[in-house]
Amino acid sequence: MFRLRMFAALVAIVTLGVMVLAFVMEAPIGVPIALLVAAACLAAITPFDAPTRRERNRVLIACLLYLVPLAVAVWFAHGIPGFERVEAAVIVLSQLGVGLICWAFATRKRRRMPQPRRYFDN
Repeated sequence: MFRLRMFAALVAIVTLGVMVLAFVMEAPIGVPIALLVAAACLAAITPFDAPTRRERNRVLIACLLYLVPLAVAVWFAHGIPGFERVEAAVIVLSQLGVGLICWAFATRKRRRMPQPRRYFDN
């Protein structure tokens, strides 16, 4: 779960970078705001460890909620000439979000193993 949370932090930072790009390119104000909300969804889960199943489900829900503002950002940027790069970047971010959802779904039922039990585990 640590790797998932660190990757989520990296995706949140990249989302903030795309938000700055959208702001510099003078995209409609809904695009940077939606990207800021999306980054906040992922940034909310990254500092906290998730050893229990309930907390892992929270990580999954946060990854699911990450896609909602991205869909809003694509909706705002769609069809406006000159914002194809911003729209493409948001679509790539949404693909990363789907990857995060799959990763969080796959790891939500795992249990933590004590360090000595991992000695022969490959």
